Amino acid sequence: MVHKIILKSQKKILKNIFMVKVPYFVPEISAKEISAVSKVLNSKWISAGKILLKCERKFEKKLKVNQGHCVGVSNGYSALYLAMLLAGIKKNDIVLMPNINFVASMNAAKQLDAKIKLIDSESAFNPNISITDLKKKLSKKVKALVVMHYGGYPCDMDELLKLKKKYKFTLIEDSCHAIFSKYKGKILGSFGDFSAFSFYANKNLTSSEGGMLYCKKAKDVSKAKILKNHGLNTNSFLHKNQSFHARYDVEQVGFNFRLDDLRASLLSSQIDNIEKKNYLRFKVFLEYKKNLKENKKISILFSEFSKNEFSRHLFVIKTNFKKLLEKKFKKKGISYSCHYKPINQLSVHKTKEKFPNSENLFKTIISLPIYPGLKKNKIKDICKIINSI
Repeated sequence: MVHKIILKSQKKILKNIFMVKVPYFVPEISAKEISAVSKVLNSKWISAGKILLKCERKFEKKLKVNQGHCVGVSNGYSALYLAMLLAGIKKNDIVLMPNINFVASMNAAKQLDAKIKLIDSESAFNPNISITDLKKKLSKKVKALVVMHYGGYPCDMDELLKLKKKYKFTLIEDSCHAIFSKYKGKILGSFGDFSAFSFYANKNLTSSEGGMLYCKKAKDVSKAKILKNHGLNTNSFLHKNQSFHARYDVEQVGFNFRLDDLRASLLSSQIDNIEKKNYLRFKVFLEYKKNLKENKKISILFSEFSKNEFSRHLFVIKTNFKKLLEKKFKKKGISYSCHYKPINQLSVHKTKEKFPNSENLFKTIISLPIYPGLKKNKIKDICKIINSI
């Protein structure tokens, strides 16, 4: 019986996929990037090696941080988990984080048995962390604060850095949406003690799966490299040097959080083209704004961020007609999403605490398709549906 229900569900999903006229996201993979991956495959060295090192250096240069301070890892979650571990977070340590975010930060902190306090969104129009609610929950006992730059749009870093100085907490930037977005001329992800980046399939930069950890302190970089590789004092690339075997050791309990040359080759090629891709997203943003400017029944989140300084990972509208609009999108084969269901409403992390801004956002926001290859005629089709409500 259960098997039949699963099959029926799978058939329904497949039917919906084939009905889609505008997908929510399409990854941009160029011929150059495919060639880079093929080159690694032909080299016969596909685990971590020279390509990963080159990719890390290239990422640091774009992030404008010290050389040797970025560590390629298996995904954004592993970057967040390592950041928390290196921050010394342990059982019952207090960690603050936004209620509107992907669940990865919460899961990582829970794995370390931390005591998590969620922070509401800034307003019913801004999903980023509320400075007002944060101040209410801060104390000298707080070990770390995780902030997420929603959609690639910056939190109030000036205020956050003032609070960090006062309360002495470790600042972890969840920069998974914010690939080279700027805050007052400085790149997001370079402010914190640690920063985590994701290269999942729908991100501005992708290696299918993959992540990057930035550590401000050199000693944390060294620890991260050991922890991500089972606690070994070596790696497979160094095994080519046979004399290293005598010094082989496991220095601490670690994890398999490695990023390999195969995925790093795709990532490295994409980094070369990121400014162009982010600019194309900016053009999509402007096209949406132009087509929706007369619609009084919706608001565009972060519409005031009019310069080409942001990754624009998301394009989000807010409307009191969310259910009606979703129904229309489904009928016309337009894919959409919602970022995010508040963490306090997820079954495994449910709390009775009230978060009025984030709860209001979840009821009213819709994430629309945004990617470099999205054509003007498709944007007009989407906007025509929105303008019909």
